[in-house]
Amino acid sequence: MIRLIGCLMAMLGYLPAASAAGTQPGLIITNPSKSYGVQIGDVLSRKIELDLPAGSTIPKGGLPLKGSKADGIELVDVAISESTNGDGRHYSVRLDYQVFASSAKPVVMLLPQSGIKVAAKDGQETVLAIPQWPFWFSPMVVSSSGKAGINMQAQFRPPAIELGRLHFWLGAFAFLIAVGSLGLLYINADKKWLPFMGGAFADAHRKIKRLKATPGSTKEAFYHMHAAFNHWYGGNCFAQDIDTFVQQNPRFGKSREDIARFFESSNDHLFFGHIKDASEIIRELKLLSKKFRNCERGVA
Repeated sequence: MIRLIGCLMAMLGYLPAASAAGTQPGLIITNPSKSYGVQIGDVLSRKIELDLPAGSTIPKGGLPLKGSKADGIELVDVAISESTNGDGRHYSVRLDYQVFASSAKPVVMLLPQSGIKVAAKDGQETVLAIPQWPFWFSPMVVSSSGKAGINMQAQFRPPAIELGRLHFWLGAFAFLIAVGSLGLLYINADKKWLPFMGGAFADAHRKIKRLKATPGSTKEAFYHMHAAFNHWYGGNCFAQDIDTFVQQNPRFGKSREDIARFFESSNDHLFFGHIKDASEIIRELKLLSKKFRNCERGVA
């Protein structure tokens, strides 16, 4: 039914254009191709073709005024172009209308009547009429109070979220992060950040790390290491005391071979005069002191 009405309206829209062209020679009006199903915000364009004899023109202000409104329909754009046509001029005018009117049900609306002023060679002015053009306006939603009431959803507040468990898990994760951070700090830190981090081997490792690779520094490095062993042994600790040392301090049991290697290197350097490269000795003692420090802290 709507398609049939649309066809009838298109025919009605064409008739004014045809009659205008018939009564006003040289004037052709092309109306929008769509005359039904128009909704709010749609733009409808009308095109006017006009042939004028030599000397005749469209004066300034002779076109419909952009921004003019009528019954909720606004002329939003006006464009004109011209070209020669034999001895005369050919004008092409486009009028863009935007629909701002609204209705709760389909209704017939009209593009407003307007006119184009023409100035002849002798100065006389005439107005060529552009008639109204009807079209069907279709609302986006057809109101139906019965169905609307059935489908209406009541407004309600969103349910509250229980945050008690989230707070518990947040606290648990924060505790684990803190404990993990302290554990990493306890294992890897050289300085006395926490209790039990200032053991004899930790102190020896800090001092050896600051030494430069010189012949004199190697003796100092061995001295710091022996001082750490003596501290844990409770007296002077020598190579023949390694087993007793490990029995007294089981935490160093996994590093017994490294302890034996240290005493062997110390005897070669300090008592037998086997000179090695100073940088190699310092590097080795740094590694050993770090291993013994980890044993001392119970993380080896």
